[in-house]
Amino acid sequence: MDDTVNGALHAVPTGAGAHPGAGAPAGSEWRRLSPLTVRVSLLAVALFFVLPGLAGAGVTAFFGVFWPWGALILSAAALLTLSIGGGEVFRYRLTRYRVTEERMEMRSGVIARTHRSLPRDRIRTVDVAASLWARPFGLCRVTVGSGQSGDPGDELKLDLVTAEEGRRLRRELLRRSPGAPAAAGARPGDAADDAGQAGGEPVVLAALAPRWFRYGALSWGPMALGYGALAALVGIAAQIIGDFASSLFVPIGMGLYDFVMSAALVTVPSVLLGVVAFGTSVALAVHIEAWWGYRLTREPDGTLLVKRGLLNLSSVSIEERRLRGVELCEYLPLRWFGAASVAAIASGLGENEQNKGLVAKRTLSPDMPRAEAVRTAGDVLPGAGFPELARHPRAALRRRLFRAAAATVLLTAAVGAPLWLVPAVPADVAAGGTAAAAAVSALLSAPYAVGAYRGLGHGLDRRLLYLRGGMAARSTVALKREAVIGWTVTRSPLQRRAGLSTLGATVAADSGVHKARDIGHGQGLALADEAVPGLLAPFLIRD
Repeated sequence: MDDTVNGALHAVPTGAGAHPGAGAPAGSEWRRLSPLTVRVSLLAVALFFVLPGLAGAGVTAFFGVFWPWGALILSAAALLTLSIGGGEVFRYRLTRYRVTEERMEMRSGVIARTHRSLPRDRIRTVDVAASLWARPFGLCRVTVGSGQSGDPGDELKLDLVTAEEGRRLRRELLRRSPGAPAAAGARPGDAADDAGQAGGEPVVLAALAPRWFRYGALSWGPMALGYGALAALVGIAAQIIGDFASSLFVPIGMGLYDFVMSAALVTVPSVLLGVVAFGTSVALAVHIEAWWGYRLTREPDGTLLVKRGLLNLSSVSIEERRLRGVELCEYLPLRWFGAASVAAIASGLGENEQNKGLVAKRTLSPDMPRAEAVRTAGDVLPGAGFPELARHPRAALRRRLFRAAAATVLLTAAVGAPLWLVPAVPADVAAGGTAAAAAVSALLSAPYAVGAYRGLGHGLDRRLLYLRGGMAARSTVALKREAVIGWTVTRSPLQRRAGLSTLGATVAADSGVHKARDIGHGQGLALADEAVPGLLAPFLIRD
């Protein structure tokens, strides 16, 4: 079988596959995954396939139809177990990896053999995660990446190795050699700081406080999971109950319906309370599982390390020399309770990877009191104090109010038009429904427009550029001024008429551009020229 070279991966000299480790420096021999990998896979198969299969076979035997349905279920479970177990044995025996002074290499594949090689100076992240069924065996999954978005060849996954080996790989791969080039945007003193920190002790920047868990009930991700699970359960129950009620329980269903309608003032609030209680409980459970044991530390090797997880442990590292800024996230409704979270703006995370999963890879903290979040952001990026920011012109407020009025008209038309077009609907009912739709739309859109305007802001200090925006998902970014590598200025016809523009600060991290929307045109150009002197100067016409 041929060796395949993927992405930025190097070809292997002839004969390297026959003698693993030939020509490699001392201490860089080829290694295997943990031999317990096969056991972990079989345990997962047993939990998700074998046990449900045995339960299904038992049910068929209880109803006297074990043959052929029960036997078919057991045969499928046995075949699945053998195929997955055999595949894991081959994967364990055919997977090798090693770390040399210049690169990390990995050989894998059962049918199509691949040889991947990632230069060490391109390695940006080394993430260690331990799933629920791998933890009892002391194993973890190590993901080594270069941060290139959309290129699977620039990522190596070792699934699974021992926890001690995972820690060793993280320390060794993130250790910068003396001759390694500095990252773009790194300050001249960063290398000296890294060298001075070598051999020191980790510095704790933030640790979990149990009272923060109360914010989990209102976090967007856990809430979506909680109420989504409730909706799925209600849908399944409605389908089952509907099928039975159509043939067996019609009288009971009608009696229950009459009871509910006769006591609506009691049953409806009770049902709503039950829905909120269930969704909140699931959201809290998800939030606790994700952030249990949270700890943010500055490691001696010059990285920020985020550890968290109750059942599934996760460890994410971010090199400080690739940190371009921090983001203070204040989402509704948590902002009403004074909560915020902190995220990193750093190169090497990969645009497609940084927001994958329930907790984004760049997230540095759970939702916590805003003062604590500001302190944590200041510890991560020294000098980030998030001061009072300058407001944008009143023309920006008028633009948002105009959009709110347009949204009100559209929503009112969408609700009122069907009422007026249906002949069976009386005119007074159609008029009342249209007026109610208009009132509700106005009451929602107008405050939203004002809040969106109040969320706009910008500021500048000696080292950092601050940009703020958003209503429901409000965020304030603090960017290193030396990390800004370009500016974008866009103006729509309506913005030109109002004397506004959208200013974008380009950095080699995150989504690439952070925008100050509807800023005064001259105000924005002056801000850009002062933030990075000389970068925009050739394009300015000064009064």
